[in-house]
Amino acid sequence: MGETSNGHCKWGNWFFDYGVFGTEGLCLVDGFFRGQKMFNKLSLPVIRVKYVKDEFWGGFSSVVGVGCGPYNDQITWDTEDFGENLNPIAGPHHLVKFSTPSGDRYILNDEILVSGTKHLHLAVYARIGAYHIQQSWFINDDGWIHPRIFSKGLSCNLDHWHHPYWRFNFALGIPESHRLSVSREGGPFIADITNEGSLINSTFGELIEYVVTSTQPSLLVGQVERPSRAIIIPPHRDEKKGVVGPTEFSPFDGYVRKFRPEEDASWPHDVHTDIKFNIHEPCNDGDIVFWSICHLKHKESDGADHMHDVGPDILLEPMIVAGVPPEFKREITVKCELHVKDFKLTKKDLWDHKAFSDSVLLDPAALTGEVVRKGNAGDVTGELVVRVTLNPDLSVNVQFTANLFDELERVAQVSGQFNVLRDSDLAWNGIHLVDYHGGDPDTADMSFHVFNNVQQTA
Repeated sequence: MGETSNGHCKWGNWFFDYGVFGTEGLCLVDGFFRGQKMFNKLSLPVIRVKYVKDEFWGGFSSVVGVGCGPYNDQITWDTEDFGENLNPIAGPHHLVKFSTPSGDRYILNDEILVSGTKHLHLAVYARIGAYHIQQSWFINDDGWIHPRIFSKGLSCNLDHWHHPYWRFNFALGIPESHRLSVSREGGPFIADITNEGSLINSTFGELIEYVVTSTQPSLLVGQVERPSRAIIIPPHRDEKKGVVGPTEFSPFDGYVRKFRPEEDASWPHDVHTDIKFNIHEPCNDGDIVFWSICHLKHKESDGADHMHDVGPDILLEPMIVAGVPPEFKREITVKCELHVKDFKLTKKDLWDHKAFSDSVLLDPAALTGEVVRKGNAGDVTGELVVRVTLNPDLSVNVQFTANLFDELERVAQVSGQFNVLRDSDLAWNGIHLVDYHGGDPDTADMSFHVFNNVQQTA
């Protein structure tokens, strides 16, 4: 069976989609933290690679051992084909599976401890020619996201640099209206950034952070005590670890843009061309997209097996709201039945029957919540994702997705939505998923009931 290239995750106070989309690496999409939408997409469109000598430096080809590159390395959903590791010229170009207690998989989704704190770790591991590239997201329940690139390998026995270009499309406030500033790391304000353009960290000094702040207007009810923010902390330079500053090939540490749909696309430039845009406008009170560019030097003397890493840190801070009337604090209860069958041709079918009741609390500071439940029978999994969002009239919008997986492959899916009025309830019955593609009719049957009531106080 194959593995599906995307999925949904609910962990701690987080829920979001993830997947390897196009040429943008492992992306996090449609992200919520503590009930608030915080990002549309976090992605890695390209890793630019530059050796001290190019492949055609001085007019000679690499056949005489002059140089390598430059390269635009991109992580795509390219699983391993038989024999492709035997290519002696181009080398392998595919993803590599992680070994986990629950089996081998291309997308790692695991809970780990980092410095004693629980983190969700999502990662992919790519072979790109001579390089071993691991792209990771480390996430904790305090709002931190740590994007990282780990790299090893040498195309030539020469010093070279990896320059990962992350694109952070935040979604702070309703509407998505932001301002950008620079501060000392954890300290005082330095400057506002009011126009689109490139950023060089050293312009503002050492140990800085970029702060994207929501300028959402007043709420219908309650008062905004603190707007939502995204704080991006560039990596600290450390020559011993290979974390360096900009180079002539990659001269910037970042770029600020307003969101434009045509720019939410694959990396458009050739290997010799750095990030550039034709239009530059004021960005105050716009939907800000932040490019974070890092610089990682790999010395030839460190050898091909030296694994080094680089990445920024992101802290997402949800909006704080005070003065919310009691009737705007809603308790949404989801009651569900879930039945999963692993069909067996010559022996007894395997079944899993589950019934559950979960509640989420919604208010103007946490408009959206989720309930996610799974049932497992043999190698078959049924998954129900129910997302509820509070409307201004105190009804709730319910969006649901039901999935059927055979091992790691999604083989059936259905989705829908409806509204539940305040102080009422509504049921959705008759979700029936069947795996038809292998002559092996595994099934999942689901029904659920949503109740929208005022939150009970102790």
